[in-house]
Amino acid sequence: MIASRLDELLPALAAVSLAVLLFHGERRRNLRSIWMFKPLTSALFVLVALGRGPTGHYDWLVVAGLVLSMAGDVSLIRRERAWFLAGLVAFLLGHIAYMVAFGTRSGLLTLPPAALVTLAAISVALFLYFRPHLGRMLWPVVAYIVVITLMLMGAWAVFAAQADGGSARWLIAAGATLFYLSDITVARDRFLPGAGFANRAIGLTLYYTAQFLLAFSIGSLT
Repeated sequence: MIASRLDELLPALAAVSLAVLLFHGERRRNLRSIWMFKPLTSALFVLVALGRGPTGHYDWLVVAGLVLSMAGDVSLIRRERAWFLAGLVAFLLGHIAYMVAFGTRSGLLTLPPAALVTLAAISVALFLYFRPHLGRMLWPVVAYIVVITLMLMGAWAVFAAQADGGSARWLIAAGATLFYLSDITVARDRFLPGAGFANRAIGLTLYYTAQFLLAFSIGSLT
């Protein structure tokens, strides 16, 4: 049992070391370091997911979300608009995979109307915050905000529905929330001048924590 736990935790611990090296590369905008360490760090959360022995629809949809997120990671290394769009699409599909995964466990209406309205209002406020800076990216970003909001609602619906779900409901709710928050830092980095390294460091920390939490949710739901 202990050995099994260690086998699961080792990739996550290795990711911490790689993330430190990635942060150093990000701080210096050293593309060589970023290209070396970012895909490797992302590959580790996919490895964790596969190591948990996915079986049902929920598990494999989460694996799909993780793989698509890894593809988004690689695309966003480049700063050109075409690469950003490719990353946006990959992450959008990843969020859809997560959203469908959560939907296999609970419907959105499990959440009280007040919670749905609150989450929607937060996303509308974020859109209004970024709106003056979006330019030609307006409609892709609108679509993205809609999907990530539904994904977040779906995660909290699972949390509400899985009263006896143990740690899994926390992994899902926390993972989805941190992923949502990390996307805000990506938007700041892309659309707001002078967001700086601190914004990227916070975003990467939130993002990798989110993906590992979602990976660990595989096989945890009853």
